[in-house]
Amino acid sequence: MAESDKTAHISDSLMERFCMRTLSEAELTNVAGHLTGCPDCQAEFVSMLRRQRGVAGLSFSLAPEFWLRHEHLDYEHLVELGEGKLDATDREYKDAHLKVCPACREDVQSFLAFREQIAPEMRVSYAPVENESVKKPLPWLSWWRGRTWSPVYSAALVAIGIALVIGAALLLNRRAENQQAQQEPTPQVSPSSAPEGHLANLPSPPASPGESPSEKPTGAEALVVLNDRGGAITVDKSGNVTGLEDVPASTRNEIAQVLLSERLDAPAILKELRGQEGGLRGSNNKQPFKLISPSRSVIVSDFPMFSWEKAQGASAYKVYVNDLAGHEVARSEELPAESIKWRVQKALKRGDIYSWTVVAVVDGMEIVSPGPSSPELRFQILPQSQLSQLRELKKTQSHLALAVFYSKVGMVAEAEQELKELQSRNPGSQKLRALLSKIRRMD
Repeated sequence: MAESDKTAHISDSLMERFCMRTLSEAELTNVAGHLTGCPDCQAEFVSMLRRQRGVAGLSFSLAPEFWLRHEHLDYEHLVELGEGKLDATDREYKDAHLKVCPACREDVQSFLAFREQIAPEMRVSYAPVENESVKKPLPWLSWWRGRTWSPVYSAALVAIGIALVIGAALLLNRRAENQQAQQEPTPQVSPSSAPEGHLANLPSPPASPGESPSEKPTGAEALVVLNDRGGAITVDKSGNVTGLEDVPASTRNEIAQVLLSERLDAPAILKELRGQEGGLRGSNNKQPFKLISPSRSVIVSDFPMFSWEKAQGASAYKVYVNDLAGHEVARSEELPAESIKWRVQKALKRGDIYSWTVVAVVDGMEIVSPGPSSPELRFQILPQSQLSQLRELKKTQSHLALAVFYSKVGMVAEAEQELKELQSRNPGSQKLRALLSKIRRMD
C-alpha cells in the first residue's frame, strides 16, 4: 500500500525515520499531514518515541508553533513586518513562530524601535515650503529655504537609509556571533598534507537563483560545486571543503574523497549481513513465505519491528530472534493468523548483529522462513557512537553529509534517498549519477 495513500497507515520504517528526523522535506510534510487526522498513527508515533527516548515527560504537539519554531525571520521579513506588507498567511506563520522564539521577538522589537527612532528624520520634507496664509513671514523661513536644496541634506537622507539597513543586519547577525564566540571553530582537514583549517575562511560561492551549480571550477581551484539544502558546497583540488563548516572535519574529509574519486565503497558490515547457509531451522514441505524487514541492513531502532508476508493457509505465527552465536534473545508469543508484524518488547544491544526467523503453522505443519537452504536474514542495530554522529549530522540538514554517513555505516536505502534529494537540487550532476549507481549496487 502506497505511503502517500491517505487511507493507509504510516509504515513502521517510515515512522521510525520520522521519529529520528531523517526524512526528506517532502516525506516529512506527508507524514505530518497524515498524523493530524489519524489517531491510530498518532498513538503509534507516541509509542515509538517512548521506546526510543523513554517515557518521562514525553509529549507530542501538532500546534503550528511547534512545527514553525525553527523558521527564523530574516531581514526581508523584518522590513515586510514593519511595513505591514505580509499577507494573512505569512503573518500567521510569523506570529506562530514569534510566540516560541524569544530571539526573533527581540529582533522585531529592536528593529521597530530603531525604525521609530529615525522615523522623524525619514519624514522630513526637503521640497520647497509653500507659503500658507500667514500675515507675517516667520523670521527663520528664509533661512530654511536657503538650505532646502543643499546636497548636504540629500546625503543625510541617504545616510539615514543606509543606517536603517545596517542596523537591521547587525540585529540579525548578533545571535550568530554570540554562538560562534562560545564555540571553538572546527578546523578544515585536507586529505593531503595541507594544514588544518587551510580554507576555513574562504567564502562559499553562492548559487544563482533558479540555477543548479555545475561541477566545473568556479574559482582557481574549485573542482566540485553542489547545491545542498544549506547552500553551495565546494571542494578544491586539495580536498578542502567549504560550505559545511558545521560538519566534523573527519566527515568533510570523507565527503571530499567521495566526490573527487566518485567512489562509494560497500562497508564490511554489509558482507557480514549477507548471512550463511543454515540447516537448523527445520524442514519445509511447502514454499517458504517472504520476510520483508529488517532485511540484511543496519537499522536505527533498538526495538525493531519485524514484518513478513502472509503464508497461505497459516493459522498462527511465531517469531524468533537469535544472536550470531545462535542463542535465542527474543521470541514472540503465538501470533494470530492475520498477523504480519511483531515488535520486540526488550531493547536489543546496540552494535550487535542478529538473525530472525518466522514459523507459520499451516494445516498443523510448521513452515519456516527463511527456508533451510536459504541464508540467514540478518540485521545490525546501529552502534551508539554512530547514532550520536547521526543525530549531530541531522542538525546540519545536509543531504550530502547524511548520504556519505549512511553509506559508510551500511544504511543503503537511507543513503540512496539522500542522494536522490541531492540530485533533485543538482539535476545535471554526473558525479551524483555515478554515486547513485554505486549505492544501488551495494544491495
